[in-house]
Amino acid sequence: MLRFILSAPLLLIIISPAVSFGFEYLQPLPKSPVIPEGNPQTKDKINLGKQLFFDPRLSVDGVISCNSCHNLADSGDTETSVINIANRQYNRNAPSLWNIGHMSTYYWDARAKSLEQQAEDHLLDPRVMAISDKAVLTKRINAIPGYQKSFEKVFGKNAVTFENITKAIAAFERTLNTPNSDFDLYIQGDKSKLNSAAKRGLTLFNDKGCLSCHFGVNFAGPAPGPALKMGDGFYEMFPNYRGTFYEKKYNFVEDLGRYHVTLDPSHKVMWRVPSLRNVMETAPYFHNGAIHDIHLAVRIMSEVQFHYEISDKEVSDIVEFLKTLTGKFPTISLPRLPSSEGKNALN
Repeated sequence: MLRFILSAPLLLIIISPAVSFGFEYLQPLPKSPVIPEGNPQTKDKINLGKQLFFDPRLSVDGVISCNSCHNLADSGDTETSVINIANRQYNRNAPSLWNIGHMSTYYWDARAKSLEQQAEDHLLDPRVMAISDKAVLTKRINAIPGYQKSFEKVFGKNAVTFENITKAIAAFERTLNTPNSDFDLYIQGDKSKLNSAAKRGLTLFNDKGCLSCHFGVNFAGPAPGPALKMGDGFYEMFPNYRGTFYEKKYNFVEDLGRYHVTLDPSHKVMWRVPSLRNVMETAPYFHNGAIHDIHLAVRIMSEVQFHYEISDKEVSDIVEFLKTLTGKFPTISLPRLPSSEGKNALN
């Protein structure tokens, strides 16, 4: 049986190891995430958001775009543990943006409660886009005639505002979905999609406790819906067992996670549960990006979360299951960006 235990501000979900695979808690990826009432999707808004996502003029010096750290030609993240672009260093592993709309909170520490808030935070963060003030970016984008026309078409007159910039980016990001993984097709009835090793891995994934956190449409806990509303967090302590060899070797507790947001001592080393969809494509792993090998990542989770050893065969079978979570990536063409028409748009 699936039981929900609420203890504010932490939501824990416990799944009995004896649960049968009815898949009430494992669902195929929906065609679309939940869309907030205040930011409905339209084709023109999505196209505008796509332009903004790829436009380096959203950064203070015109050097980096959203795509610089969340590469949509690849896994939707970076392949390095520490992002260092244009002398701006960000020490946490950049999460993939694929299927990001199915999360209820954002960042490893869940400090953003919507994609719109996440976009705002990134634009103003001195370690990322480093815009000093909302008015600076609004003035810059408003000075580009092509953007003036696009914003007016989507939002109406005098619509180039910081809020609308974040709304458009979020609308585009909600289209970044990778459906029809082998596992999706398997639970929809095509039992040929999982080989015997992957089926053993699925059973182990449940029996070893992995499903206690990694379940739901995004394998990251409840998606926005009946269980969690947008902005409600789903967290887990990592590492759960302290003082292990792996904790010390890979410096897992140098960063205290959600504690830096709330200053609540009970939130030390507490993290938003990450998605496992496309996990084979999104190395490095963990909040600090310390691990590049998925087999080692599975072994570490067994030790630091559950405090038991796991055999090479069990690791291999679980990895075979994780391979089935890779979905179908859509083709993302580069957008044509509106011209500054000979002006220096960065001023």
